[in-house]
Amino acid sequence: MADKNKLPVISTHTLFDASFILEFLEPTEDASVIMRATYKAGHPLNQLGKANPMAPPYHLHFDQSETFQVISGRLGATLGWEAEDCILTPEDGGHHTPPWTPHRIWPVPGEIEDTVILNWAHPPDTPQAMDTPFFEQLLRHVSDRHEMGKMPDMLQVMLMQHISASALVWFPRAMWLGPLRWWMPWKIQAGLAGLAGMLGYVPLPYGDQKMQ
Repeated sequence: MADKNKLPVISTHTLFDASFILEFLEPTEDASVIMRATYKAGHPLNQLGKANPMAPPYHLHFDQSETFQVISGRLGATLGWEAEDCILTPEDGGHHTPPWTPHRIWPVPGEIEDTVILNWAHPPDTPQAMDTPFFEQLLRHVSDRHEMGKMPDMLQVMLMQHISASALVWFPRAMWLGPLRWWMPWKIQAGLAGLAGMLGYVPLPYGDQKMQ
C-alpha cells in the first residue's frame, strides 16, 4: 500500500482563522477521499479542545469506514457507543473506525507542536461515498460562517450530511434507547434536508464538483 502522506496535493485550504490547514490528497483505489489536516499549535481555537468550532459532533457513517493516522503531535478522539475519550499519537498507527461506530475528533489543548493527521474514507464504491467535494464544501461552509461570527446554516449542513450516508448520534451511552440514538437524529436530518431542497438549497453551495 502506498504511503498516503506522500501522495500529491490537489488543493489546500486555510480555515477557521488560520487555526486549521486542510489539504486534499490525490485519492487512491482504496479510498474515496484522503485528507491531511494540520492543527496549528498555540492557536486559541485549538486550545478549546472539543469546543473547537471545527470539531464535528458525535456521528456515524452507515456504509464507509474512516481511518485516522497521526503523523505528528496528538489528536483527541471520542469513540464508540461508550463515548470514551482517547488520545491518538503517531505510535498508534492508523486508527480504523468501522461503519456504525460513533466517533468525533478534536484538537488536544496545550500542544507545543503542530498536530498533523491523515484521514481517509473507504471503501470508495459505496452509493453515497464521502468524497473531496463533500468534505471541502462542508468545512468551508462551517469555517466561513465562523469567520463571519455566525452559526452554521443548519439546513445547509443537514442537506450536505444527508447525502453522505451519515447521521448524528444522541445519548450514545443510553443503551436502553437502542437504535433510537441514531434513528431519531437521522429522521430529523432527513426532514430538514427535504425542507432545504424545497427552499432551493443545493448540496454543494460553492458550485464546484458534484459528489460522486
